[in-house]
Amino acid sequence: MNQQRRIRGTRVRRKPLFLAAILTFVMVLSACGGGKAEPTSSSTETSGATDSGGKTEKPYEVSLFYPGTPQKDVALVEAEINKYMEPKIGATLKINAIDWGQWDNKLNLMISSGEKSDIIFTAAWQNYTVNVAKSAFLPLNDLLESHGQDIVKNLDPAFLEGSQVDGKNYGVPSNKELAATRGVLVRKDLLEKYKLDISNVKTWADLEPLLKTIKENEPGVTPFYMSNSTGNGLLDNLDWDYLGDASVPGVVRKMGSETTVLNEVETPEFKEAAALARKWYEAGYINSDAATSTVFPKDQAKAGKVFMWTDGMKPGKDKEEESYVGFPLTQIEMTQPTITTGDTSGAMLAISRTSENPEKAMQVINLLHSDPVVNNLLNFGIEGKHYVKKEGSDNIISLPDGTDPNNRTYNPGAQWQLGNQFLNYLWDNEDPEKWDKFKDFNARGVKSPALGFTFNSQPVKNEIAAVNNVNKQFKPALTSGAVDPNEMIPKYAEKLKAAGIDKIIAEKQKQLDAFLAKK
Repeated sequence: MNQQRRIRGTRVRRKPLFLAAILTFVMVLSACGGGKAEPTSSSTETSGATDSGGKTEKPYEVSLFYPGTPQKDVALVEAEINKYMEPKIGATLKINAIDWGQWDNKLNLMISSGEKSDIIFTAAWQNYTVNVAKSAFLPLNDLLESHGQDIVKNLDPAFLEGSQVDGKNYGVPSNKELAATRGVLVRKDLLEKYKLDISNVKTWADLEPLLKTIKENEPGVTPFYMSNSTGNGLLDNLDWDYLGDASVPGVVRKMGSETTVLNEVETPEFKEAAALARKWYEAGYINSDAATSTVFPKDQAKAGKVFMWTDGMKPGKDKEEESYVGFPLTQIEMTQPTITTGDTSGAMLAISRTSENPEKAMQVINLLHSDPVVNNLLNFGIEGKHYVKKEGSDNIISLPDGTDPNNRTYNPGAQWQLGNQFLNYLWDNEDPEKWDKFKDFNARGVKSPALGFTFNSQPVKNEIAAVNNVNKQFKPALTSGAVDPNEMIPKYAEKLKAAGIDKIIAEKQKQLDAFLAKK
């Protein structure tokens, strides 16, 4: 009996020692494994947190998605940015450029699948309010206050006010031109070769003699290039205020005081532009694949195959694009500078609802708006490799010896999408007073009668989806001139009505009237 008691006593004494040994073993394994920490919402200013075992956690990687041409040296630029940025905000950057032709599909897939992403480019002409209605983007007001102080300090208040949806910001606008005008970029060498006069060009029809000359004398060059992925046809350049999102039907005229919401397909302007596009297409001025091509016009121009294409104009637009396409350009402005809600939201960076660390994402956007090093690394690459600074200048750059527009390994050409353009370097062919001219250009902008209004598409989101399917069926062919507008527009209008366009326009009118009544 005594012996059994001694044995039981020994077992009791050994049990805590055994448990302690197991606990010690588990702690050792934990220290060795390190384990990946879950992302937090901390706004730490260090390059990583330290766990209880003394191991530094990996900094949060902020992914950036924007439409553009993927660049060969993107990994080198990422490494350079992260070497500078990680000690500042405890985060790194992953750059994802998606070809323009694939952008819409990629973005829709990301949103529908809930794919993890952080910063996403968006714009009034890129389904901004539609994606807001889908809850694709996070509201940013609190994040701007806590982690975007430099954005708020540097950005004209009109940008943040004009891009709101129901009083909330879902995107940070690029700091660029506030006013907008439309026009064309033209190969200057071909203008000079054929002594073409552009001084009397005032309307789109006035461009015809130029296009005719190129068609007759330059068989390898498309006189007027268009593609289906970039909104660069005549029907995309009418003087409309789309009331916050060009992908949602219902427009008002920018000029004047009229605030009646119109179905643009039924307007004289739409029918006239469609007829002109048809005329040019039949004359061979427009590329035959314009309705289906996904090649961005400036990429086609870079190959020397384009004379003219449409784009948004601003001071020095031609010189900006020259550095990309490699040909001398000039610009012709076809409309008066105006300011609409869509212009304030014409290029923005949103934060995805799937972001695991929105605070870090906002800190990256804040650096793009305030830090010249981060901004110019992203937009121009590495000094000495992708550009060189002009002797005696801090912000004038040129290409390194042996580099030309056709063999550059980092040239996104997306400055207008990515932060604060007033921090951008200037190429040596650009006007040194460019940014002062931007300010003057903004001051000349005529304000739309609906400035500040953004349509909330939630009440009619099903009708918008149906209408957009109809647009995809009809508009590319009409825009390119590939079909007879007299035959196609009535069918187009009928299909739009069946899809619910009248309900959308009525809802837009109701919301606009309420907005104007409050003003």
